[in-house]
Amino acid sequence: MLDTVFSPYSIGNCEIKNRLVVPAMVTNYCTIEGRVTDRYLKYHEEKAKGGWGLIITEDYSVQQFGKGYQRIPGAYKDELIEGNRELTSAVHAYGAKIFCQIYHPGRQATLVANENHDVVAPTPIIDPLCMTYPRTITVEEIKQVVADFGQAARRVKEMGFDGIELHCAHGYLLAEFLSPFVNKRVDEYGGCFENRVRIVKEIYEAMRTEVGSEFPIIVRFSGIEYVPGGRTEAESYELALYFEELGFDGLHVSNGAYASAPPNQIIAPMHAPHALNMEVSSQIKSLVNIPVIVTNRINDPRMAETLLRMGKADFIGMGRGSLCDPHLPNKARAGELDTIRYCLGCLQGCEMPLFFNQEVTCVANPGIGLEYKDSFDKVDTPKKVMVVGAGPAGLFAAETAAKRGHIVTVYEAQEDIGGQYRSAAYSVGKGELATLASSLRTSLNNLGVPIYLNCEVTEDLIREASPDTVVLATGAKPNTPDIPGLDRDNVAIAEDVLLGRVDYSVEGPVVVLGGGKVACETATHVAQINHDVTVVARRPVLLTDMDPVNAICQRGYMDSFGVKTRPGCPPKAVTGEGVVFLNEAGEEEVLPAALVISALGYIPYNPLEEVARMLCDEVLVIGSAVEEGDVMSATKDGYEAGLQI
Repeated sequence: MLDTVFSPYSIGNCEIKNRLVVPAMVTNYCTIEGRVTDRYLKYHEEKAKGGWGLIITEDYSVQQFGKGYQRIPGAYKDELIEGNRELTSAVHAYGAKIFCQIYHPGRQATLVANENHDVVAPTPIIDPLCMTYPRTITVEEIKQVVADFGQAARRVKEMGFDGIELHCAHGYLLAEFLSPFVNKRVDEYGGCFENRVRIVKEIYEAMRTEVGSEFPIIVRFSGIEYVPGGRTEAESYELALYFEELGFDGLHVSNGAYASAPPNQIIAPMHAPHALNMEVSSQIKSLVNIPVIVTNRINDPRMAETLLRMGKADFIGMGRGSLCDPHLPNKARAGELDTIRYCLGCLQGCEMPLFFNQEVTCVANPGIGLEYKDSFDKVDTPKKVMVVGAGPAGLFAAETAAKRGHIVTVYEAQEDIGGQYRSAAYSVGKGELATLASSLRTSLNNLGVPIYLNCEVTEDLIREASPDTVVLATGAKPNTPDIPGLDRDNVAIAEDVLLGRVDYSVEGPVVVLGGGKVACETATHVAQINHDVTVVARRPVLLTDMDPVNAICQRGYMDSFGVKTRPGCPPKAVTGEGVVFLNEAGEEEVLPAALVISALGYIPYNPLEEVARMLCDEVLVIGSAVEEGDVMSATKDGYEAGLQI
């Protein structure tokens, strides 16, 4: 079924056991000095253990003060070699190969990450994400960068890596030189194609001098930058031929820069098309005779097999797929595709923490990066565990506890599992969210954990079950503030609308109360059939509870479906005619509505704690039952509870 995926293929003289690649992803698991930590080592080792053919590390800095993030690894001094030898040995023990990506961030950096040293770029154009004013890099400094790349390459080889990936993608320094979007120079490093590629040529030659002709060196570049005046696929095809002629052993086709507009980003959200780089990759593969890797929004082994058979690439990069499930290759090879924890494209754990200098995690795998300390050894004395609530928190608590050998039973009051995450999947563009609950159901079934649906837990049921531990993951209930008329027949709860419990095909306008993601997503859902939908929100800015990338995508959906918005307009009452609110001028205004949808947030729901503590020695309250939060905090709470029992 996956014959091509699991066939060996070589990059230069390096034979790789299969076609599945872990591309570079920043984790923030290293020290500020760029040293490899045990956490970083075990994180990569787990992927090697999981069957990936090639692992490409995150971007190693070639200069001490040339970093995009504070805690990325470094290759800028010899003292950093030894720790990486342990890393490469650990990966090699499982038959995987590991390449080291080396880079310079250019303008996509901050003063904080570089201890207040200057940020440099080909020309002084500010990156709209980092917002740091870059100084123009001088020719003398360019020569130093070239030399530093050469010395970094020497160290990489001494570290025991199987090859190098030169990072010329994603808007970093070398990509900036390649692109007229940032490179406005008029010296020998700017202007025509030959001048813009000069720095890459010099770096390649410097690296080859240090590592020899046989050591594999590949290059990663953006096929399309998705920025006005940036490099498009036309010049990328020219660039691919040039890279092959220069001597690179492989090409890694990605896309974008920090300045790219969603959804076509470096780390594409769920709203981007799957395998969005496949056509550019396919054209490049038809032009060159060296291996091509394609990456971004490829999360399924069947999709990988199909792309390979279609000739789109020779290797498939599945970075975030390796976060969600480090053992994806082994599961796929065993034909256990329904047990894979698939990437949702949600960005909650892999991208959002980086904005706050935090470590990477994953909604679907809150244990990622914790392999160095969390143990799933079987407990000596299994406990009888009762999990109340089958939302994300409860499901992860049940799965984690069962993996450790406890005897677990799950009880859910509603007709199906998933909690609020189930209704979230009904929103436009978010159908993949359903795969998380689905995979958790499969996992619990394989672990022998029964799930009782439509089962309201009572004091009598707890007495009858007689558990050693009760995990209360009862979630949250919709908030119903003191707004007159909110209990009228023409008012529905957003979750009920999304789940199809309410017929929203009304004649007349619909008004949605609330300005968060639930309100805006519900409005968009309804606007697919009703072209008169308005969001009325107390807060002056909508979608403040959503990450910036997905928020931009959501606003795009709202615009395309014609959803009207009235932010900064507190609702005062609901009547038979519609919604009374204070408009921007502070005056009362009435908005007609045949249906009013309430999406005014959630409040914790925890009716069983007192009873449970009377009947059971160990009671854990987790997720939104403690404090209304997002799915990231829910899965983390569940995972940690399962380890605590």
